[in-house]
Amino acid sequence: MAGQAKGRRAAYLCLETPREGQAVHTHVHEIVRGLRADGWNIELITTQAGGASGGRSFGLRAADYLRAQARLVSRLSNLDAVFMRSHPAAFLVSHLARLKGVPVFQEVNGKPTDLLVTYPGLRRVGSLIEWAYRTQLKRAAHVFAVTEGLRDWVTAFAGHDRVTVVSNGANTDVFRPDGPPSPIDGSYIVFVGGLVGWHGIDTMLAAARLPGWPDGVKLVVVGDGVERGKLQALGDDARIVWLGRRPYDEIPALLRGALAALCVIESPAGRSATGVAPIKLFEAMACATAVIVSDLPFQADLVRQVGCGQVVPMADPQALADAAAGLAASPDRAREMGLRGAAYVRQHASWQARASETGRVMEKVLDARS
Repeated sequence: MAGQAKGRRAAYLCLETPREGQAVHTHVHEIVRGLRADGWNIELITTQAGGASGGRSFGLRAADYLRAQARLVSRLSNLDAVFMRSHPAAFLVSHLARLKGVPVFQEVNGKPTDLLVTYPGLRRVGSLIEWAYRTQLKRAAHVFAVTEGLRDWVTAFAGHDRVTVVSNGANTDVFRPDGPPSPIDGSYIVFVGGLVGWHGIDTMLAAARLPGWPDGVKLVVVGDGVERGKLQALGDDARIVWLGRRPYDEIPALLRGALAALCVIESPAGRSATGVAPIKLFEAMACATAVIVSDLPFQADLVRQVGCGQVVPMADPQALADAAAGLAASPDRAREMGLRGAAYVRQHASWQARASETGRVMEKVLDARS
């Protein structure tokens, strides 16, 4: 692959500002790093003010979208391809690249519904957002989707089958079974991720306060977001520890020390119906930590296939508490689950493997066009 890709020039555009510790930052930087390792000449172009955590007005974010796209447009004549994380505001550069004959590759991590769930105020322009997504995906040289369900949705939504599944992964040099110990004493189950509407925050908090939750096992929540108020309102509840957002290099130790890690994603407005492949799932598995996941396509299928954790009904606090109690009562079984997960990620789901899959498809498309 490295020999084939040598000399290929591409720009990776991300209008969803990547901040360290967030999934978008991990995905973008790991794919770029992997493509470069395979010989691609990749320039990463991102915004600085986008996203809810940016604390900026819509006007400032829109100006940032335009600045990033103008930077990419100025380089179009020197590019073999544009790779972008799908975003409705990227319509401008997607259209201009097409006019200049530069192939555009789209990466889809979710449906337009995600934006409307996170930012309800955008519902008034929901039809415009859907049109911008559809137009870009329809014109794309190729689309990468992180789950089979998303692949099927793109095929129907965009009206073509130029879609390949390349799921998320983990950096197996950083997330691994061995390493520094956890700074948290005692037994705990951990959630790492954004405090957003579909991550099951209410469900996990309710589960930790049920009588069936295992005695002496804390719920540790790592992350920040729009639902932080639910953690702030808990006061001094000894069963639940909220650490806020932590540096990325602290996460592996927190995962390694946990009895289990949670991926109890939910599906408001059907946003998860096409399946979910959260990065936090692969990172927990890579650390040999058992996982407890909600019964959604892809993540539930993977956990059952590998035997690396427990699958529970979505939005069911009692089922979550029961699963936690079962693992607490059988730590050796939890450890075996964790080791199976680590072996799977090491063999099949490293970020380098994901980047190489992506690069091979891009090479094939570019070769066919030339």
